[in-house]
Amino acid sequence: MSCCGMKREDIRMAWREKVAICLIILSMWAFVLFFIIGLGLIMCPKQYVYNMDELADHTERADAYVALRGKVYDITNFLNQEHGKSRGGASPEDMIMYSGQEVNASFPLSLRAACPDLVPPSADPNWLMYLKSDIETETSFPFVHKAGSLANSKAMMRQDFYFRHVLPKMRLFKVGDIVWDLKYIRSMHHKGGQYWRVINGEVFNLNPYFITRDSPENVDQKKWRFLHRLVESIFEDAGARDTDITKYWKMLPLSKTARQANYRCMKSLFYVGKVDTRHSFRCLFPNFLLLAAACLLMVVISIKFLASLQLSSRRKPQKHDKFVICQVPCYTEGESSLRRTIDTLATLSYDDKHRLLFIICDGNIV
Repeated sequence: MSCCGMKREDIRMAWREKVAICLIILSMWAFVLFFIIGLGLIMCPKQYVYNMDELADHTERADAYVALRGKVYDITNFLNQEHGKSRGGASPEDMIMYSGQEVNASFPLSLRAACPDLVPPSADPNWLMYLKSDIETETSFPFVHKAGSLANSKAMMRQDFYFRHVLPKMRLFKVGDIVWDLKYIRSMHHKGGQYWRVINGEVFNLNPYFITRDSPENVDQKKWRFLHRLVESIFEDAGARDTDITKYWKMLPLSKTARQANYRCMKSLFYVGKVDTRHSFRCLFPNFLLLAAACLLMVVISIKFLASLQLSSRRKPQKHDKFVICQVPCYTEGESSLRRTIDTLATLSYDDKHRLLFIICDGNIV
């Protein structure tokens, strides 16, 4: 303070107290801002996720999204790019028809390419093993990017076409993940008898696996049982277990290599998204907390307002023999400010014989 030209100790002390008060006020503001904004972001960080209904809202030429194996991609600009036209590819008008939808059927995966650790070359030397659902939807989907199906495309002739070319390019357009309501997943499991399960917050749909495995033409062939039997067992529970099978997955007596191989295979073929946590208690709690604080504030304001109402005539001070002491602490006030205060106290409706103005100078009278 002395560096700012304040030589007197009493003035420096006064400014120190003022600065301290300002810092306390700023700290309270910071706490309020954290309570309003920061707490929600810490408890429930912003999520870039879409459910299928939200995905269906993005169907315009200027706002086109698609879902592919649990991920959401913004193909708005991709529509306008050269896309296989020399090989009879799709025009923007053709592709926009499938915006707002899941396009897994456009990219069927051979089991050997998706699960190289579980499907050896001896089981499928010609890369012909596909899930039954992929084969059925292939005929209904007009644009199918099937590896090895287009002789004049060097990229598509590679069996790792999806992982080597499709995924790296689509990552440039990724905007989020598909999410599913946990109640819906449970209904698919317990009421629908479907093989929808949750592992570590990720949603897997193994219906195509069991349909393919148990179809009459495949039921006697061991190669279609490429997932480990213990992994199959935690999905085939006849609805007896919870839909979230994370703890059963962790308890499987599998080696680290076998566990990772089965997980990578499921992630490539059967992953459909994540569990939607936007309406969970953790995410809704900050909103309820803010609502409770706002209600409490309104109650306090209402009580103070009602208490301040003058519903009856103003009462005059009772006349009595006791003294009324009006204490006035003075702290660096000027003469005009003191004069206004004293004049105001002098006009109060109290008997002058029983009124005492007690003026305390605890600072510097300027």
